[in-house]
Amino acid sequence: MRIEQVPIPELEPGDVLLKVTGALLCGTDVRIYTGRKTRNVSLPSTLGHEFAGEVVAVNGDLPEGVSMGDQVCVYPLVPCGTCSACSKGHPNICRNRVAFGYQLDGGLSQYVRVPARARENLIPINHVSALEAAIVEPVSCALNGQNLAKVAGADTVLVAGAGPLGLIHIRLAKAQGVRQVISVEPNQARHDIARASGADLVLAPSDDIADRIRDFAPDGIDVVIMAIGRPEAMTPYLGVLAPGARISVFAGFNSEAKLEFVANDIHYNEYEIVGASSCRLENFQQVAPMIDDGRLKVADLIGTQLPLDRAVEAIDLAASGADMRVGVDVWA
Repeated sequence: MRIEQVPIPELEPGDVLLKVTGALLCGTDVRIYTGRKTRNVSLPSTLGHEFAGEVVAVNGDLPEGVSMGDQVCVYPLVPCGTCSACSKGHPNICRNRVAFGYQLDGGLSQYVRVPARARENLIPINHVSALEAAIVEPVSCALNGQNLAKVAGADTVLVAGAGPLGLIHIRLAKAQGVRQVISVEPNQARHDIARASGADLVLAPSDDIADRIRDFAPDGIDVVIMAIGRPEAMTPYLGVLAPGARISVFAGFNSEAKLEFVANDIHYNEYEIVGASSCRLENFQQVAPMIDDGRLKVADLIGTQLPLDRAVEAIDLAASGADMRVGVDVWA
């Protein structure tokens, strides 16, 4: 990784220029930096797909609903709109998509050019801090995963992992009316914030965890959300799933990771295993107002922010799991 001094981007017709005011890091950034993720990444790449900025210039008219000076969060994906995935209602897994922080210069930059084809990706969010605006992206990913796993209306949901995304999942599940949320997290230091986020039962992994879950939820778990990319995190819960349960493979995994299930368990119990990749624009449009008006609290999920010349240190800190949502202050 290197830091470069470059001119402020020039705008083509329809382009919008953002002054970046908040940029956060996630596990995908870590995997790109360490070389464990290469798919859809064009190197050299300016990282950062979780960011917010101020609208400071435009070549032409601004998108409807966006004004000069607005703080906006940025939906990071630009799907093609014509491929099989797009035509079947899955633009977030478009095979021809480009994205900020992958092929387009991302938020670890003082200014970002939003090309004309992505101008509808700007969502105003003016009543919270820039970092709260930036966290709209991971919250939207969580909402997409919960929608696919049919979390709304579930009685009992288990969230494996209480990092920032796990905590977001707890809060969203409660906001969607889930009666009981179980959080499983090995780091005892995160148990209190898991409870404060709405978890009704917080456990550390143990040999008797299945029995403890069965005592708490005798009818079984309706949805398991894997908010940590470790296959072994799934194993203890396979015996306590409710009939028709859904398993959300939400977190990103290393490319060689495998999940193992007994085929007849899926067959006879009608289990559903669902993936979740990024999010849809409509998830952004739903989440941004929830954060902007305070219905969904996220400020306590924001961790250390390091200056741009310490970006590698920030990535290492994000990889350690020792902090909340780590970010890079591009102006420090």
